Amino acid sequence: MVDRDLGPIPIFFTRMYPQFVADKKKLICIVDDDASVRRALGRMVELFGFDVRLFASPRECLDGLDINRASCLILDTTLPGMNGFELHTLLKESNRSVPTIFISAHDDKRYKEKALSVGATAFLNKPFNENSLRDAIENALAS
Repeated sequence: MVDRDLGPIPIFFTRMYPQFVADKKKLICIVDDDASVRRALGRMVELFGFDVRLFASPRECLDGLDINRASCLILDTTLPGMNGFELHTLLKESNRSVPTIFISAHDDKRYKEKALSVGATAFLNKPFNENSLRDAIENALAS
């Protein structure tokens, strides 16, 4: 039998037969309280070839985040209970920092300035296109 690279493994195969797929994909965690945005982002990031974990709130993220596996966080700036900036700061202060991309529906340059000042690798205004998101993720993973 010839051992050859057949390219990326199709997503349907990884879902049907997870036991045959080595866990080599980077994990991108998305925190957004809007379920439709969260699911759409998750699907898009999966199509980029990453594993995805979705969280509806900062508390869910704190309880379920595998910091040793997470390669990048995509955080909405406005979240219930704790905003994305506060979550990012809390993770950073507890030595659980992960490269972070902030997203926001607020087209306010103060949000972008704050995101970058707390150490974000990127800031995207909603709506954004898939190329902007892919570029932001690639930059975050390279940081």
